[in-house]
Amino acid sequence: MDKRHFFLSFTAVYLTACLYYRAALTLLPAALLPIAVHELSHILALRLLGQKITGLTADARGLCIRYHGSCSDAGHVLAALAGPLGGALYALVGFTDIACLRQSAALSILLTAFNLLPLLPLDGGRVFSILCAMTLGEERGARLYHGVSTVCLTLLLTGGVYLAIWKKSTALLAAAIWLLLFQNEEEALVKSREII
Repeated sequence: MDKRHFFLSFTAVYLTACLYYRAALTLLPAALLPIAVHELSHILALRLLGQKITGLTADARGLCIRYHGSCSDAGHVLAALAGPLGGALYALVGFTDIACLRQSAALSILLTAFNLLPLLPLDGGRVFSILCAMTLGEERGARLYHGVSTVCLTLLLTGGVYLAIWKKSTALLAAAIWLLLFQNEEEALVKSREII
């Protein structure tokens, strides 16, 4: 992969800067290591599946890994699950007596759990969408995915509004709105050769 295949959007830079200045100075560095482990786990799984990494894109969806090669649906599921698995393993190893590693491990658990939600563009959404199509067929699988994603988004938005009003915490609401923005692109996300 050469330098021409890496793209960093203004939106990604802006969102990262907002997170940096909004979060405590110790929180962002503690999150960077689990994020790196997550993405490297995806890359390792893709390479083991014989896929060629063709580029990285950092945009409003997050860090997207583009790849090329023939791969079964089961291979796509394994590649998508590799990121959360890497994050979970990092969390297990990270619980030590060192405070910053404990904080990083705790963030890894949180990020892994969030990433397994059955909503696109998250890994859990990719896996759920593929499994629905594999077991029920394209049309019925899409209906099941839409039903489950609607319920999940409603719960996230409701919880986010509650926390924003009563607990003065906007993180869940921001995450729910971010997920809502990408629901119309779900078919393209699943069929594209990208993992977030």
